[in-house]
Amino acid sequence: MITAQIAESYLALGRCAPFDRLTTAELLLVARHVHHRGHAPGEVILPGGMVAERLVVVTGGSARLAGEPAPAVFDAPSALFGLPVRCDYIAGPDGAQTLCLSKPHLFTIARECPDFIVGLAALRAEPGAAASA
Repeated sequence: MITAQIAESYLALGRCAPFDRLTTAELLLVARHVHHRGHAPGEVILPGGMVAERLVVVTGGSARLAGEPAPAVFDAPSALFGLPVRCDYIAGPDGAQTLCLSKPHLFTIARECPDFIVGLAALRAEPGAAASA
């Protein structure tokens, strides 16, 4: 059964690279495993120096990284490769709404959906993309 929350997650993810590369079935699978979180203005979304235990997708509001706008999807290198997050990701002045995908689910998607990994790599290669996208 597809709940309203899964449908909402599906639509939000489908508007965001690299999730836009997934098939309908793949995107529904991901949408079933994300967790919605709300962050107050200035709240740390993902702390620097630690290894990320989740991939974060900003679906509302904004996030900042070292005072600059953060990418909509972060911190894949940390979650996938065990690299420390370079500095705190902070919710913007209006806060942030996020979808979080835990590391085990991220690895499943990476293994079963190679286009997703290609999309993450493409995000990192875009001019002006944050180094930790």
